[in-house]
Formats: sequence, structure tokens, C-alpha cells
Amino acid sequence: MKTSVVEPAEDLSLLFPDNRREGETVLRQAQLVMLRMLRVIDHICRKHGIRYWLCSGTLLGAVRYKGFIPWDDDLDISMMREDYEKFLRIAPSELPADLFLQTRESDPDYDYLPLPCKLRDLNSLIIALGQENKKYARGLFVDIFPMDRYHKKHHPAYLFERTVKWCNNFICRGLDAEFYKHQSRKSLFLSFFKPLFYILKRLYDKMARRKIEANRSLIDGNCLIGRGLDIIWYEFFAYDEIFPLTETEFEGGTFYAPHNKAAYLTRFYGKNYMTPPPAEKRHPGHSVVLKPILEKE
Repeated sequence: MKTSVVEPAEDLSLLFPDNRREGETVLRQAQLVMLRMLRVIDHICRKHGIRYWLCSGTLLGAVRYKGFIPWDDDLDISMMREDYEKFLRIAPSELPADLFLQTRESDPDYDYLPLPCKLRDLNSLIIALGQENKKYARGLFVDIFPMDRYHKKHHPAYLFERTVKWCNNFICRGLDAEFYKHQSRKSLFLSFFKPLFYILKRLYDKMARRKIEANRSLIDGNCLIGRGLDIIWYEFFAYDEIFPLTETEFEGGTFYAPHNKAAYLTRFYGKNYMTPPPAEKRHPGHSVVLKPILEKE
């Protein structure tokens, strides 16, 4: 009788040791924490055939500096919806004990509505403006953006898809006025109607799930790729701007990137994306409290 051999599980804490104390500044220590998380994600994704790519300021840093933007305090990646769902199923059992995949299911207090998933480091702390009183896990993180398929702009359904994303933005601002109040007085006014927004959000989520499922059937190459219907941001890309994925250098390693990085970054930042901002704007944009090392009391 043939017996199956069960290979021992990899210890990713040994493969990717914590080196945050090598950073010479608080910001650099934070970047080393996030880089380790990215390396863990990359390892799991390559092992299981999960597609991801660097996006937003992280991709900009890779192209402009071959690493972090020197003053950046976050890290962003994207995954197609089917890859994102596969990652959610697989990652929790493979992550090192000091990393936590944060979703509304794994962390009941996680009510950051614009983004459904973050990978968190449990031995650090980052607090953004408007999140000072939150109870959810607030370690340094990697933002994970699920991406959905959308109809092309000439299709009648495209206008509907843009409209429902605008509705999600409006609802999220009404539900989380504490986070948005520094951005808009209108958001603070909307908070008075919070009970109504809870009802609208439940209805929206049901509709979004149906739309996500329906759009899975769109043919690759004949659709747009955009931030998920459960995300407030609007960016849309041509399919061939993303796929097939390429690889790019980032902090001495090689990670996945969109096929046409120039087109992708131009859509985000304009044609002068290689030009750094003026010196007075070169500062971390996400944290009011940043503690990459939590000393034990």
C-alpha cells in the first residue's frame, strides 16, 4: 500500500527574517517591515500561481528609485479578483505568526470601508489621520487591492459601473466621517444620516457581489481592469496595460509589475511621473503615529 509523504510546512519566519532594526531611521525601519511583508506575499503567490503586481506609489518608487520613494510610509499591491480570493484562502495558514491578514471577517473591528484587506505586522504601530480611536489591528501594513473586470467605455454598462462606484464612495464617506472629516465638511454633515447609510451599504454590497460575479465572464483583452467594486477609487486600465505581467526591481529584489508601467503610471500621476515633487511635499502621507518597533513594557 502506497503511503503519501507530507512535506513539512515552510517556516517563512526563517526564510524571511525580521530585520527592522537595521534601519537607521524610524521611516527606514518601517520600510524594512513592509519590504519583508512584500517578500512573504511574493513567495506565497509564486508558490501557488497567484498573480499580483506592485501599484500606486510602490510602482512609482520601483520605476523612479528601484525601491521605496524615500519618504513613503506605505506599500501597495493589486490582485485580480480570482487571485485575491485564492490568496485569502491560502495565506492565513502559511503566514509567519507575526503577520496577520486583516479583513472584516478576521478582524471584527476592522471598519476601514475603502479597502477590504491589508496584511499587517503585529509588532509595530501606524495610525493615520482620522484613525486615532479605532480598535482594529493597526500594525504596519501592505494594502491589497482586489481588481475587477469592467466593460469598455463604449459599452452601455460602463456608465452604470462608474455610477455604482461613485455611490460606494458617497456611502463610505457617510459611514466613516471621522476618517474623512479632515478632507471634507460635507462628509461630516453626512454622518448625521449614519443609520440610513448602514442600510444603503448592505444593499450596495449585495448588488456589488452580483455585479462582480457577472463581470467575471468578460473576455480578457476585451475589457477594462479597475479597482474592485468594493473599493472607492476609480482607476481603470486597458487589459494590455496590465497583462502579461512583467518583473521589476524593488529594494534589491524582483517583483511583479504591470506590462506597460509607463502607461500605468501616466494614468495615475501624469506624464511627468518621473519628476519628484518639491522638497516641501516630500514627507510621509499616511501616518500621524509611526512606531516600527514596539518595545515590551
